[in-house]
Amino acid sequence: MVRILLDRELRELVDLPAVVSRLEQGYVADARGDVVPFPRSRIDARGTTLAWMGAAIPTENRLAFRSYLYRSDGYDRGEQVVDLYGHSEMELRALFVGRLVGNLRTGAAIAAAFHLADPGLEKFGLIGTGHQARNALACIAATFRSPRVTAWSPRPDHRRSFRDWGRATLGIEIDLAEDVPGLLRAASAVALVTSSETPVLTTAMMPGPKLLLSINAYRRPEIDLPLVDAVPWIGTDSVAQASGPGTLFEGAARRSKLRPLGTGLADGTLRDGRTTRLILNTGAAWEELAVAQTLFERAESRGAGTELALPPETTEGTGF
Repeated sequence: MVRILLDRELRELVDLPAVVSRLEQGYVADARGDVVPFPRSRIDARGTTLAWMGAAIPTENRLAFRSYLYRSDGYDRGEQVVDLYGHSEMELRALFVGRLVGNLRTGAAIAAAFHLADPGLEKFGLIGTGHQARNALACIAATFRSPRVTAWSPRPDHRRSFRDWGRATLGIEIDLAEDVPGLLRAASAVALVTSSETPVLTTAMMPGPKLLLSINAYRRPEIDLPLVDAVPWIGTDSVAQASGPGTLFEGAARRSKLRPLGTGLADGTLRDGRTTRLILNTGAAWEELAVAQTLFERAESRGAGTELALPPETTEGTGF
């Protein structure tokens, strides 16, 4: 039996603390070497590209992959298909169709990484006030008790819209910074959720050690490279993706700093606030797997979605 799940059916099932907790477990599993990542594939179909990626966690009997399309100019509708399997049975359990799994994954991964680093965090900064920042803030609000949030983005009207959304939707009062240095002075943990092709955070802006998390700094220098090179240790959800061809960490010197985020939890590096810590989130497929599994369990317990009975396995010939 396979369960087919659309966004409209999943929205009522989302339990943000449960998703964040499952991602925290995934970071630890990755550090243990339990995650089997599949090579990310991109196939150019003359202007439209098919992206495919996946992962398995055999110790948890889970395997999943996802696919989506984007254009040569970078446009992506956000629509994707996630296939969730039982690893040992090779049984298809669920198909997720839409945007929710991918959107939820980014915000929950940010909250999970911050929570692993310091469960007592109170002062958060968000550089960027777009769609991804809203997802991140919703997950942070569901994970941390009474978070104090400061936000900045280049356009004042976007900042104000973000503040109004946070108050109306999450019941959170958001302070708006006039610039990045002002945000850094107010926050101890900062998430960069921008699409900037140039640095928005530089070494000269830093007032002292901070916990920084970026979803793009492995591909684009939104954090200036002197600061990246000065950080002694960099945690990530995927060393392979963070240092793949064309990334800023492709070279041996920067790549040598990358470690699975969970190893920093095991040896205490992640919670050592005496130096600036940098976390790179690359959108590793095991995170999609964790989100899909959590949503599948809730959907199954509540009978949500459409169940499709697949033909029973047979040992007969392969003809029609």
